Amino acid sequence: MKKFLRYLAWSVAAIVVLAVGASFVLARMAASRYETEWTVHNADFPIPFPLAGNELAASTQPEADALEAAIRRGQHLVDSRVGCKGCHGGDLGGAAIVDVALVGHWIAPNLTAGAGSVVEGYTANDWDRAVRHGVRRNGQTSSMPSQDFLNLSDHELSDIVTYIRSMPAVDRDLGPVRFGPVFNYLVATDPNLMIAFKLDHNKPHAVEPPSAAPGAELGAHIAQVCSGCHGANFSGGKLAGDPNMPIVANLTPHESGLRDWTEEDFIRALREGKRKDGTDISPMMPWRAYAQMTDTEIRALWAYLETIPAVEKGAR
Repeated sequence: MKKFLRYLAWSVAAIVVLAVGASFVLARMAASRYETEWTVHNADFPIPFPLAGNELAASTQPEADALEAAIRRGQHLVDSRVGCKGCHGGDLGGAAIVDVALVGHWIAPNLTAGAGSVVEGYTANDWDRAVRHGVRRNGQTSSMPSQDFLNLSDHELSDIVTYIRSMPAVDRDLGPVRFGPVFNYLVATDPNLMIAFKLDHNKPHAVEPPSAAPGAELGAHIAQVCSGCHGANFSGGKLAGDPNMPIVANLTPHESGLRDWTEEDFIRALREGKRKDGTDISPMMPWRAYAQMTDTEIRALWAYLETIPAVEKGAR
């Protein structure tokens, strides 16, 4: 019996040593990916954009009117399509998305001018890297889901920044992102969870968005923000790395998706949070924000979704 207990103790000790060693290796791999430095093209655009054309000709105070118009457009984008407040909080002062020792401390930082702000002194180029490339100001990887925002035009990003800068300063310092064992494992085994690894950091951005017409061109532009959850081909399914997320809907015209839906069904889903069969859409789908899109934007999104290939649900 003593011999057996001795073997058992040695076996447990060996397992512990291996577990500690594996944990250390995964932590170093994850840190290496988070600290990867990226070379990103230089982007430069005015914040806010000046008035032009008929607006400029009609204005008696062009700078003030340009600022007011940019704030109005930026607020619409933030509240309806871009969803900054879903992570950074309603006051944009930042929020802890995950704060569990085993998982990690994953935060959406303070975007206002208050204490704890991460955007103090940000230039247009800094905003471009942070929002559209998933790269921190120091050039290293961030956890920003930039695949959703890569197609934002310079004008749209400028409007968003102008609106953010108009928000009241919030004093909130949430500290840095810290990885726990679960985050270390996920990032170490799948670098694509850090979006910067998936993006072309030299791809140019459009200066202006598509024209505001309810067609597939505008719809494709808007739909980019859906790709983070619904996948690059919009077929939905299970999200990797998050067991608490519901199965994401298939937005393609497949029988497991929206094949039997009409435009009216789609509008109801975004305006009221109701599926075609009348059941409630999970609040984890930010339909309340999307409900604030204009009729033109929602119809444009539907027009685009009707043009994409039918793909079986979950074939991401």
